[in-house]
Amino acid sequence: MKFKGLYSQAVANKEDTRRASRIALTGFDMSKLARMGFNEHPYGMSPNVIKAIQDMDVTSNFYGDFFANGLKAELGAMYGLQAHNVLTGSGSSALITTVGTTFLDKDDEVLMCPTFAAFLDMAGIRQAKPVIVPLREDMTYDLDGILEAITEKTKMIVVCNPNNPTGTYIEEQALIDFARKVPDDIVLLFDEAYIEFATATDCKSMYPLIAELPDKPIVVLRTFSKYYGMAGIRIGYALASEEIIAAMAKCPGSAISRSGQAGAIAALKDVDYYEDAKAKVVRDINYLEKELSDMGCTVYHTQTNFIMFDPHVDCQELRMEIIKRGILINTPMLCRVSVGREEENQLFIEQMKGALEKLKKPN
Repeated sequence: MKFKGLYSQAVANKEDTRRASRIALTGFDMSKLARMGFNEHPYGMSPNVIKAIQDMDVTSNFYGDFFANGLKAELGAMYGLQAHNVLTGSGSSALITTVGTTFLDKDDEVLMCPTFAAFLDMAGIRQAKPVIVPLREDMTYDLDGILEAITEKTKMIVVCNPNNPTGTYIEEQALIDFARKVPDDIVLLFDEAYIEFATATDCKSMYPLIAELPDKPIVVLRTFSKYYGMAGIRIGYALASEEIIAAMAKCPGSAISRSGQAGAIAALKDVDYYEDAKAKVVRDINYLEKELSDMGCTVYHTQTNFIMFDPHVDCQELRMEIIKRGILINTPMLCRVSVGREEENQLFIEQMKGALEKLKKPN
């Protein structure tokens, strides 16, 4: 089956990126590379989370709670919602597919700015058409452009805040005003995978709109993969009205293991560990942003655990050179580096200086 127009162009760009990534890594031992390309948490799960998972693993010969009722209750209480306002799944990527299955039909339009590639997959699975609105010059979402792009075929609008891969964010009031302007028959999907890392006081979750705008179909996606360092455990969740959650729950979904549920509940309770880990991440983000700027890179200030930057050389060549030097970064749109531990960040900056010097040297 062939897809035409913006969708085929967007998919082609995504596939080119994936193909370039596979080629770049050919022949390299991933275990020997500093992993600074996947936006993983450099300090990982808390000791309490690890213990909760290990303790539950011992009894994993028994089935767990397929509906994750205990975890839903904890999440509902944390947000001032009810358990019936929560749907869990094996990572927010799985729930992105569930949202598409619930709401999208063939030829529906899905509006978004350049963002996480899984939303292109979500549309493609349902034969819907992603309509890509360019980012503004500062790499932030163009909310006015999205409003102007709405047509009678628009079924869903995706807003990733803070955005992946740019790391930039949308101010709270601007996003609230935007949501109020969107017609009530369009699904508003807010992906907030990285929002716990945000330090800007006006970078806020949109989950309160679920109650404040009950006539609007609003879905907020969150994950345990990033802030809680549980990427390999695969736990995500959606927040929405009881009616929307019930509709999504009818679609084929994914269960969370009993040990994963125990770990997630422990993570929610271990506030001090994660606040301390965030402070280290923020410290090292500031270090990386300053060092990259001092090298002459254009750095887009982030509210996440990664930084997108323009090195003003060929991004794929720079990525390859950095890989040769033992560090894995990524190149969605421009270059993106995930914060690592302190010694990894220092190594990255050291190797970046050498790589840029080499690539900028005249042939």
